Amino acid sequence: MVILSGLLLITLSFSFVPPAFSQGSPSRVEKWEKLSEKLNLTEDQKAQWQEIKRSQRERVSGILTPEQQEQAKEKKWRSLNLTDAQKEQMRAIKQETNQQIQGILTPEQQQIWSEMKKNRQKKPVNP
Repeated sequence: MVILSGLLLITLSFSFVPPAFSQGSPSRVEKWEKLSEKLNLTEDQKAQWQEIKRSQRERVSGILTPEQQEQAKEKKWRSLNLTDAQKEQMRAIKQETNQQIQGILTPEQQQIWSEMKKNRQKKPVNP
């Protein structure tokens, strides 16, 4: 359950939102700007990345109950009480999203992204 909570946290919290779509959340905007700068994304890559993440958010939202959606919005990841089917769907969405992102990156960017993900996984998840 802890692993799944971590996966969900990563999936939802790293749904980078470009400034044009931000809803007053400077931390998301700052994360997006830092990420795109670190990876040296082109404008085309930024647009593709944003579309991939938008699709991911929609797909995740589609498998959550309305109550779970509210809890996710409030960042109450541990109280989602996902079913086994939802957990499997989350894993599949995360894997597909990662593959799509890898597909838009150059080999150099893929290496940087991989290192960034490894470093993020080493950080403890705050309750």
